[in-house]
Amino acid sequence: MVRGGLQLAGHPSRVAPRPTRQLHLSPIIRKEVQGLSEFFEVEKFRGEKTIRVGREWRKDELRLKSHSDLHKLWFVLLKERNMLLTMEQAYKEEYVNLPNEERIDKVELSMENLEEVVRERNRAYHQLEVGSSGERERTYRPDCFGRMVPYKPREHSLPYWANTGYRRRLRFRFMNSGREDVLDFGARLRERMVWIEKKNENHQMQHAARVLRRFPDSDLTALQEKFPLVRMEKLLRWRKIQGETVNPSRDV
Repeated sequence: MVRGGLQLAGHPSRVAPRPTRQLHLSPIIRKEVQGLSEFFEVEKFRGEKTIRVGREWRKDELRLKSHSDLHKLWFVLLKERNMLLTMEQAYKEEYVNLPNEERIDKVELSMENLEEVVRERNRAYHQLEVGSSGERERTYRPDCFGRMVPYKPREHSLPYWANTGYRRRLRFRFMNSGREDVLDFGARLRERMVWIEKKNENHQMQHAARVLRRFPDSDLTALQEKFPLVRMEKLLRWRKIQGETVNPSRDV
């Protein structure tokens, strides 16, 4: 008996190596392995102008699945996204549009929803075990222009109280000297933010007025939830909806 392998017939001195499993990609249909062809679309769909596809995975549906199913679904979506991106590049080289380009958006949205569901479970687990979310909590600190910007704390080799060099750099990094150019920048920034907010409010007012012109008996509470920046008392007095069957005395 020879250790370490199987003895070949007729050659007692030669030893056959142990059988090893060949490295391959995931099987698609029973024993069939597609290999690198998984990066390309199925041949029967090639050349088609439209391909029937479903919608994206929603969070409510993903919450019903187990952690193992979510793990498998993530790799299915990842392979689908890689295939679509490969086909998109191939179609671009041929100067042809990819059929149903919204498939890429649906796959990416499904992956975002799946990642959010997994993050919800991780937060719930850490809250139950240690009483914290387990994630880096985002804080706000002033920058060199005096704005409050988000900041995620990071781990350092030395604690804050012992790292004098970092505290010295941090002191000047977030220092607002109050110079004239800095104050002018802050005033212009606040003016621009007010202008953007006013523009968004006007945009929502136009949409809400269009809804009221078409459906005069709309529920104002639901309309307020749909357009939170709209002031209903101002909307009901707006010229664009005057003359319609809207009663300004209705409860807002």
